[in-house]
Amino acid sequence: MKIFYLICFLFFSISLSAQNNQEKEQHIGFLVGTMIPINNFGVSSIELSENNSNITLNNKIGYNFGMVFKSIFTKSFSLESGIVFYQRNFRLTGSSSNLLGVLRDTSFFSYISYGIPTQGIVYIQLGNKLFLRNSIGFNIDFYASSVASKGIYFGIDHLSERARWINGSITGSLGFEKRSDQLGTFYFGAEVNIPISAIAVTKLKYNYGGNNPDRYENLFLRGNYFGIQFKYYLPKNLEKTP
Repeated sequence: MKIFYLICFLFFSISLSAQNNQEKEQHIGFLVGTMIPINNFGVSSIELSENNSNITLNNKIGYNFGMVFKSIFTKSFSLESGIVFYQRNFRLTGSSSNLLGVLRDTSFFSYISYGIPTQGIVYIQLGNKLFLRNSIGFNIDFYASSVASKGIYFGIDHLSERARWINGSITGSLGFEKRSDQLGTFYFGAEVNIPISAIAVTKLKYNYGGNNPDRYENLFLRGNYFGIQFKYYLPKNLEKTP
C-alpha cells in the first residue's frame, strides 16, 4: 500500500511540474489488449478440497479495451491517462463422490472492472519515427458488481463478491511505437498489472446429492495479469480538423 501511495505522489508531482511548461502535443488514442494468466505473476491454478469434493479454479484469457489521452511534454517523456474496460475470465472444475458414483462439474464466470490508468512514458529513439517505449504507472480500478454462476450439472455453486468498490493497481509496460504524420501513431507492447489487494471474495459450494453441500472457505481472488496491448493514436492533422 505504501508503494502505491508513493507512486501516486511521484506521478502527481511530475504532472504538476510538466504542466508548468507549454505542452507541445496532445493525442487521442484507442487501445485493445489481452489479459493472459501466467503462473509467474501470481495467477496459478488454485486447488481446493473438502470432505466429499474438490474444486480447481483456473484463470483464463481475458481482454480489455478503451480510450487514452497522451500529452507529450518533451522528446523523451509523456504522460498518458484514459478509461479502460477489463474483463477477467475464470473456470471452475470439480468432482465429488457419492453412492451413485463420481459427479464432475464445470462452471465459468467473468469479472468486470473499469480502470483509470495514469502512466509516465519514457522514449528511446531507435530510428526514423521508431521508438522504444517504457512506462510505469498506476490504475484506479472500479469493480462493476458481484457475480454468481452455477455448474453445468448444478454441482458447483459460485459467488464472487466485490472485496471493495475501488482498488488500485501498479502497472508497467514495454513496447515499440511507430509514428507517422499522415497515418497516426501505432504502439505494440506488453504490460504487467498487479492490484494492490484482492479484487473479489469468492465463495464456493459443491452439491453432491446429499442434504448438506460441501462449503469451502472464502477465497480472496487476485487479479494479476500479463497482457499484450495494441494502441492507435489519431494523426495530429485529423485531431485538429473542426
